[in-house]
Amino acid sequence: MCHGAPINAFPQPSASTEFKDAVEGYHFANPDGRKVALLPDIYGCNDFYRGLATLLQQSGADVFLVDTFAGLGDLPENTREAAFARRNQVADKAFVDRFESFAKEQGIDAVIGFCLGGLYVFELARRGLDADLVGLYGFPQGLPNSDPLQVPFDYISSVTQPFTMLLGEEDASVGTENIAKLTEMAPDVSAMTLKVYPQVGHNFLPLLDSDNSDELDIARDALSHITRVAA
Repeated sequence: MCHGAPINAFPQPSASTEFKDAVEGYHFANPDGRKVALLPDIYGCNDFYRGLATLLQQSGADVFLVDTFAGLGDLPENTREAAFARRNQVADKAFVDRFESFAKEQGIDAVIGFCLGGLYVFELARRGLDADLVGLYGFPQGLPNSDPLQVPFDYISSVTQPFTMLLGEEDASVGTENIAKLTEMAPDVSAMTLKVYPQVGHNFLPLLDSDNSDELDIARDALSHITRVAA
């Protein structure tokens, strides 16, 4: 599930500086670029995201890779179980409150969220954050939490802030029934651009390394949505 390892399609991570504000993370600076915030999945700010941040930095963006798990320590092992154990310590609403304050103070131009970060993109759209919003593998049914966010299915019809959500048709983690429901709702959600890629599941951006041309085309299309808002 999600991005636990780097991929060859991204450059080697460049140097970054740590930032501590309402949220914490790593700044891949490009002072003249659009300010882009990356919200990672449950594996956090690993070399997959550092590589993506570097790619966007090299393309001209000023990138803030946000550490959703600041203060919770590094993963003791790179496993789904360890990642979920740490994720379950995050209070979702409190985190998004802090991130929203950070985004407004910094003048963030675009937010790109993956998996858990994709759920946060739904919520930021609900709140009307004035930024380009792109989510990959977000959860329209919400996620259980000690400080839960509203369930996207319950509010997306009233959202007015435009956002994009990219999903795989066979995503068992989000749930194929949830993807089908979101697809059915999409014509009545004018703020949402929904793209559901056929014959792929969760975690399709690493298919940038695939030798299969159909998979590669999907990953490249998904990347194009990311680079478009970062340019």
